[in-house]
Amino acid sequence: MRPVRILCVCGSGTATSAMLAAKLEDVLEEHGYYLDSDETNPPGVAIAMTINDWDMIAYTSPIEDAPDIPLLNATGFLVGINEDEFIEQLMEEVGKLDLED
Repeated sequence: MRPVRILCVCGSGTATSAMLAAKLEDVLEEHGYYLDSDETNPPGVAIAMTINDWDMIAYTSPIEDAPDIPLLNATGFLVGINEDEFIEQLMEEVGKLDLED
């Protein structure tokens, strides 16, 4: 099974998105999945989209000209607000993926 590919986006593309990636990895592992992630800032999304075939984007900063893949607002998830709702949305999107190698 291939990993779930999630691009994590925050204002600077460093600390917050790295924390988000770590938290997403924990949740996915609890559900039996692996994560392939990278971190960027909103202007870096276009470049990141050319580097990897991302399944979805989890963001804490708004993204202009967002690509046509699922976008998950992860602000509340990161700070512990409505985590269950976010995880439900995340797992719904993961369930739609073809993760066969």
